[in-house]
Amino acid sequence: MYLLALGTTAIAAAFDLKSRRIPNLIPFALLSCALALSAAGLHPLGWRQAVLGVFVAAALTVPLFARGWFGGGDAKLCIALGATLGLQPFLVFFVITCVVGGVFALRALRLGQAEIAYAPVMLVGLLLLIPLGWLSQ
Repeated sequence: MYLLALGTTAIAAAFDLKSRRIPNLIPFALLSCALALSAAGLHPLGWRQAVLGVFVAAALTVPLFARGWFGGGDAKLCIALGATLGLQPFLVFFVITCVVGGVFALRALRLGQAEIAYAPVMLVGLLLLIPLGWLSQ
């Protein structure tokens, strides 16, 4: 599941860097795969964790989108990642990603940029889960 999340987020990051958009197909495909694998009993964390991950991700990212701090594609990708990672790994990912996003935002301000592409930040957040041991899922 982690490799699925990593690969999909890498694709989303490439689109986000190039066009500042994440096509809806990317988070939809990831969410569909995670939920289908959960329904088939193949999600390593189980159906409950996938659903909890979706709800918590939505609860955290929809308000950020509503305030204009997050793009719609970013919120949708996070929701799909919630289903893929499950609740606890998603929360760790989200905290790491917020810290990394702050660093990227400070760099952007220093360079005179008004905003950042956030999918690459999420990719870094996923990569930083590796040394924390969240790859066993």
